[in-house]
Amino acid sequence: MNTMKEKRKFLSRKQSSLHLEDKHHSLLGIFFILLGAFSFSVMFLFVKLMKDANTFTLVFYRAVCEIAIAVAELKRSQKSLLGPPEVRLYLVIRASTGAIAVCAFFYGIQMLPLPDAVTLQFITPAFSAAFAVCLVGEPWKLLDMIGSVVCLTGVAFVAHPTWLFGTPTGTDVDTNAAYASEDASEDEPISIVSEDVALEQKTMAVLVSLGGAATAGLAYVMVRKIGDRASAVHMVLYFGALSIPITLIGSAYLVGEWRIWGKEMLSLTDACLLLVIGFSSYAGQFFTNLGLQHETAATATLATSTQIVW
Repeated sequence: MNTMKEKRKFLSRKQSSLHLEDKHHSLLGIFFILLGAFSFSVMFLFVKLMKDANTFTLVFYRAVCEIAIAVAELKRSQKSLLGPPEVRLYLVIRASTGAIAVCAFFYGIQMLPLPDAVTLQFITPAFSAAFAVCLVGEPWKLLDMIGSVVCLTGVAFVAHPTWLFGTPTGTDVDTNAAYASEDASEDEPISIVSEDVALEQKTMAVLVSLGGAATAGLAYVMVRKIGDRASAVHMVLYFGALSIPITLIGSAYLVGEWRIWGKEMLSLTDACLLLVIGFSSYAGQFFTNLGLQHETAATATLATSTQIVW
């Protein structure tokens, strides 16, 4: 009898410790996601400062920085650059979908008012939850659904997208400054980005941003599929390596320019901005991947919405 009681107590303590461990991992995952969200917000700010640059050029230099840091870290830790053989296909899928999503987000940030682009980006959690249910078998509970709606509503009210609240009037000009050159004639109308971009271009930018949100959701789910069988550094390395051919093809066919590294020598200012974009992107990718290894796709991607706070 005493033996049975002791066994029950032992099992009870074991279940309790497992529960605490799961809770610990959940909190740790959200903490990593918050660090990643902060890093990405820094990256988006500097991308906005380079609004005149080719979108694919920004992604190219970002990828070069990520590859350099990831290779150095893997060499330091004496790990294989390719990662475990059983997850290499998932690493390729995660990297390619992530690269396409970044190109789409950068394009949206440059072509749309920043609040609009940010709001469209945060539709990603809904796609992540749907893909997680279909591909990984993660449950999407009622609380997750309510959280998604509340989260997106909050982002919309904070970001104030123009397609929902209208363009500010009076002295509150859109956050994207005027495009007109300084030497323009007085008769030439000065245009604002939110008005100057043709309707079809804005529609295309919205569709591209939505496509980016969907592919980003798939990329997040691939991280859950990989789990801890590969390190977060491997995911960043694959992402950077596959971003380069994707940007080359995208720039050649969509922009008509295959020299994605730029036609002219970079100025010191541009080089510094690109370095900040690269390092902050690596940090964002690393911490986000690390967080997704500890937390479900639905909850983790909701936590990325804290970018709007930063």
